[in-house]
Amino acid sequence: MPYQFKREPLTQDEASRLAQACSTHQEKLVVLTLLDTGLRVSELAELTKDNVDWQTHRLMIYGKGGPYGTKSKRRIISPIASCPVPI
Repeated sequence: MPYQFKREPLTQDEASRLAQACSTHQEKLVVLTLLDTGLRVSELAELTKDNVDWQTHRLMIYGKGGPYGTKSKRRIISPIASCPVPI
């Protein structure tokens, strides 16, 4: 079995420093969305307005599933947290 790097989660201090390093509201929104939802960058990049259900406050995500991406998966993230800063 090939070696796979195991990533450790960010500490609260590291996450706060990362969010504070953002220079625009859009950057902060991206960073906080990634941290709060656990999305992969590629999953966030592929989001469209069709993935957002504003009525039920959910995101529909299509991404990798199974070992080494052998299956695709659909994930629903609910509820969408209120935006901490105005966009």
